[in-house]
Amino acid sequence: MELRILLIEDSVLLQKRLTDMLTLAGVMRVTGTAGTETEARERIDTGEYDVLVVDVELGKGSGIGAIGHARQRYSDRQPLIIVLTNFPLPAVRSLCLAAGADHFLDKMRQFQEVRPLIAALKRPPR
Repeated sequence: MELRILLIEDSVLLQKRLTDMLTLAGVMRVTGTAGTETEARERIDTGEYDVLVVDVELGKGSGIGAIGHARQRYSDRQPLIIVLTNFPLPAVRSLCLAAGADHFLDKMRQFQEVRPLIAALKRPPR
C-alpha cells in the first residue's frame, strides 16, 4: 500500500510543488493538506497518515502544535514527521524535535531531501 502523506503548509504553491514531488504511484501520495494549525488538527483527528510534512510558520497557528497533537493522537502507530521550514534556527529546531519531529529540514537548502526520507520509510502493515 502507498504511504499516506499529510502536508501541513500554508503556501498553496508549495502544497502543489510538494504534492507533485511526493506522488509516486504504488509508493507514496499526498492524501491530505492543511494550511492552518486548526485544519492540521482536524485532518490528524479524522485521517490516518504514515507521514506528516510540516511547516513551522502557518497563516494561523504553528506547525509545532500540530506535531504535538499528532504524537498524542497516533499513540499506537507513530507517523514519520518531517519539518520543512524557512526558519532553520537552532531554537526552532529544538522546539520541533521536543514536540516530536523526526527530521528538521531547511526549505531553501534541503527541499529535495524530503522525498528520499519518505521513500526510505518501510510501509507499516495495515
